[in-house]
Amino acid sequence: MKTFNTALLCIVASIAVQAQTGNEWNDVNVTSVNREPAHTTAIPVAYATTPMEHSPWIMSLNGTWKFNWVASPDKAPTGFEAEKYDASQWDDITVPSSWQIYGLRNGKQWDLPLYTNIRYPFTYDEQFHINVKPNKDYTYNADMPNPVGSYRRTFTLPKSWKGRDVYVRSNGTGHGYYLWINGHMVGYSEDSYLPSEFNITQYLHAGENTIAVQVYRFTGGSFIEDQDYWRLTGIQRDIFLWSAPKTQIRDYFFTTDLDDAYVNAATNLDITLEGQAFKGTLEATVTGFGKTVASGTTAVNGAGKYNFKWNVEAPKLWNAEQPNLYDLVITLKDAKGKAVDVRTSKVGFREVGIRKDGALTINGKRIIFHGVDRHDFSEVNGRAITCEETEQDLITMKQLNINAVRTSHYPDNPFFYDICDKLGIYVLAEANVECHDNMSLSDNPIFRPAMVERNANHVMWMRNHVSICLWSFGNESGGGENFKYVADAIKALDKTRLTHYEGASNYADVRSTMYADVKRIENIGRDRLTQ
Repeated sequence: MKTFNTALLCIVASIAVQAQTGNEWNDVNVTSVNREPAHTTAIPVAYATTPMEHSPWIMSLNGTWKFNWVASPDKAPTGFEAEKYDASQWDDITVPSSWQIYGLRNGKQWDLPLYTNIRYPFTYDEQFHINVKPNKDYTYNADMPNPVGSYRRTFTLPKSWKGRDVYVRSNGTGHGYYLWINGHMVGYSEDSYLPSEFNITQYLHAGENTIAVQVYRFTGGSFIEDQDYWRLTGIQRDIFLWSAPKTQIRDYFFTTDLDDAYVNAATNLDITLEGQAFKGTLEATVTGFGKTVASGTTAVNGAGKYNFKWNVEAPKLWNAEQPNLYDLVITLKDAKGKAVDVRTSKVGFREVGIRKDGALTINGKRIIFHGVDRHDFSEVNGRAITCEETEQDLITMKQLNINAVRTSHYPDNPFFYDICDKLGIYVLAEANVECHDNMSLSDNPIFRPAMVERNANHVMWMRNHVSICLWSFGNESGGGENFKYVADAIKALDKTRLTHYEGASNYADVRSTMYADVKRIENIGRDRLTQ
């Protein structure tokens, strides 16, 4: 049975259907098929001191793939996902990359980078089907209505992964893509800027395996990806395999609640185990600055929810000036005391609030954001920005006394938040929601599920990052009622942070205003204090 993610009012639900249609990309009611639910980004490591990127349970799929570009879906290759398909005459492409920029730099006759501010670069009918009647004056016209990029490569799993569940995760592929393993259709996913993950265990075999991905330039998700920026496509962030034991630490959420003096912290850790029947123990420790500030052990009897609560005395607090971080280590052990799953994260003690006079506070002290909007963009490779480029961006910001970043207008690569945690940068984390060319969509129930899902998944993937202080619903999408459901979904998942939306919003904790002079900002501030 396949899982088909569609409607919800608060948190994403799923229903079973018999098969994929191949037309999911052109159906605004479909956002994914068989995609795993969002969860924290951590994967298993061998030891508590092992960085995730050096784990024996991760395998990068970055590098050279075979690639085929066509101008429209009806010209896309069929059967290319088969193991014995001959793609030797296809182009090579580097992954991750934006195919428009890669093609431009390598003399390919593919579509070029396109910049638009407000207008959708495609036409659509009343059912929101894309380019049924293309506009002849558009770049994406009848000759090139919707390019499709088909990718494939092979891989061989380490022998040590035998008997474990195997997943493939892309940290950012858009604007929608299908996935096959060894010729078997696995699923479909939208949202270009959040991780997407599929369990591929049942499709694998010994020896060499084949992965195939087909990416669509425009999908039903493109209606709420109408940001003011360069429109680029492809597998644009890291893609990798990872494996987990048959009973695994699937998710966790670390939160802190400082006392009235902002000295001690009531600390909570929620953990979700998934998998087979299992008996053993679950251990958790929080260490830093030469000592363990919290630890605990609980018996485990199968999959389910587990919880630790601690009162931590006088931890070093996290803020932009002193970004104090602690090491969280969670270990699942079997009945013999052998560690079968180890997860680690950097965590911090920090509290966000609003004073009675409307001032934003961090750890009880008024905070002024010296902030910038930042696109996740490389001058060299477009949307395929490296960790090194990102870190240099953020170091430069710190040198210029910038202490806050709004991820305009979509989630950044996961390593961005790691760096912000480390350097001390307040993050206004924005979901991948913008329908600037048709703001009525934020009041259209058809688009409610996708808007809610993108915000809920954003929270689930990123909520363990102490640098994130506010969740932003999106950008320039009107003030429709769909945002009420977005707000409810976020608060159901995370009550420790504030919510934000630019412009007139009746549903967010914090509002902001673009392009205002000092006098207007002053008047807005005074007006809001009376509300």
